[in-house]
Amino acid sequence: MAAAADNIPGISIDVEDLVAVRGQLGNLSLHDLRRRSSYRSGARETRIRGRGMEYEESRAYIPGDDMRTMDWRVMARTGEAHTKVFAEEKERRFLLAVDLSASMFFGTCHAFKSWAAAQTAAHVGWLASLAGDRIGGLIVAPESHQEVRPGRYRAGLMSVFHHLAAQAAIELPPPVAPGRLDFLLLELLRVVKPGATISLISDFIGMGENTSAYLSALVRHNDVHVFWIHDRTEIEPWPDAHYEILLDARKHGLDLHNPAVRQDLAARQQRHRQSIEALVTGFDIALFPISCNDDVNTQILARLKS
Repeated sequence: MAAAADNIPGISIDVEDLVAVRGQLGNLSLHDLRRRSSYRSGARETRIRGRGMEYEESRAYIPGDDMRTMDWRVMARTGEAHTKVFAEEKERRFLLAVDLSASMFFGTCHAFKSWAAAQTAAHVGWLASLAGDRIGGLIVAPESHQEVRPGRYRAGLMSVFHHLAAQAAIELPPPVAPGRLDFLLLELLRVVKPGATISLISDFIGMGENTSAYLSALVRHNDVHVFWIHDRTEIEPWPDAHYEILLDARKHGLDLHNPAVRQDLAARQQRHRQSIEALVTGFDIALFPISCNDDVNTQILARLKS
């Protein structure tokens, strides 16, 4: 029987630990994240993106109203012309999109990738909360997902923390469910409103044929930055030895004394990293690599201050 990850340092996710991250941020601000996100595009930081307006109500059409704001649904229901009224959106929506697919419940030392992802979400979420943003999120696990609508006064952030802790408290190893990253991106497209800031946190092992298209649609009207959570075994050479690995619920032998096998493993690592870099570079997205083998706070501070 699989063992549950209860109260194991670096594996179980505790809400109190995520709350405590607030005291580890030093003088870091959300501006540091947005500054890094705008390096390639040359954009400047702004509190309102695009129209910067939020739907408030519909009223009867008045001659001279902008035809682009017509409320066709109300018009179809009532038979009378109506136009949408918008209020200026003072607070930005900030969404934490966290991939807790089966591959995230792995780590060779210090912590699981799932734990590092939760810590990363806590750091970024606190920065957004302290900047006055409304925090929401999507957390996708192997067999379920949770949506948190953006909330004020840290209510949304606390809800994200509780869902992260709940989703991580699963039986190990978790069931493999392919395509969860694409599912996460598709759910983001369903719930996000234009002008949001999105922190996408994943190991990107679950990239599929629609990943690029979904991400393209997201960046068209939103600010997106990516945190790539990885273990050193995904980017560094392995010591020469014979390994037994679990793949598709079956054990397979991996003999790295064989030069051809070592070259194949190195090529797979390189292809994975290049696919991630090509994805973010193509859309001018800032990429923040985070290793689960080292202290997350140190990495966040170093990368956002660099």
